[in-house]
Amino acid sequence: RRVNDGLQMIDVLRMGFTKADFLKMTPEERGLFLLLGHASNQVNVLWKLVIAATNREPTDPVDERVSAAQTQILARLTIGVLWEAWRLVETRLLSSKLGKDIVPALDAVAGKALEDLKKRFGASGMIAAVRNSYAFHHPTTDEIEAAFQSALKDESEPENWSLYFSRALLNCYFFASDFVIAHGITKAVGETDILKAHEKLLKELAPLSNELSELTFGYAAVMFKKICRQ
Repeated sequence: RRVNDGLQMIDVLRMGFTKADFLKMTPEERGLFLLLGHASNQVNVLWKLVIAATNREPTDPVDERVSAAQTQILARLTIGVLWEAWRLVETRLLSSKLGKDIVPALDAVAGKALEDLKKRFGASGMIAAVRNSYAFHHPTTDEIEAAFQSALKDESEPENWSLYFSRALLNCYFFASDFVIAHGITKAVGETDILKAHEKLLKELAPLSNELSELTFGYAAVMFKKICRQ
C-alpha cells in the first residue's frame, strides 16, 4: 500500500505466476483463462473511464456538451465488450465440456455472479440491441434514418445539431451525429427520453462489470487449485 500526496492508495497483490504454471493447464483451460482475463481487463478499463467521465463537471458549455456525448461513446463501447465477454462465457464455458467440470467447482460468489449474468443477458434484449446496431456495428440506413426522424421531433436546444471544428483534428466533434445516434439508442432500450435511456444503460453496466470480474476471479481460483495439486 502506498500513500501519495496524503491520499491512501489501493492494495495490490502481485501473484508470481510463471510460464510453467500456464503449461499445467490444458489448451482449453488456458485459452479461457487468458480470454476471461482479457475481457475483464477491457471492461474494467472502459468502466473506469466512464466513471471518470461522469464525474467531470465542465464549466464551459461546449466542453460540457461534448464531454457528455463522449461519455455515451464510452458507455456504448463498454456494452459491446460486455456482450462479447458474455458470448465467450456462453461458448467456451457454459456450452463446453470444460464447463461441466468448472461450473460446479466455482466458489459461491463466482457461482452467483454467473447466475446473475445469465438472468441479466437473458431477461433483457437491451444490451444486445445496443451492441448489434450502435456499439460494435453501425446501424442500417433505415435505423439511422428512423433515429434522424426521431431527433427532428426533439424540441431541445438547437446546439444539438452543431459541428465543432479545430485545427487540432483530435478536438473536432460531429455533435449532430451523436445526437441522432443517441435517439436511436433511446428507442433500442425502450425509452423516449435520451437522459433516461443513458441512465438506464449506466445502471445496467455497473453490476454486469462486477459480475464478469467475479466470474473471472472464480475461474482463476479453480485453476490455481488445480495447479497447486499437481
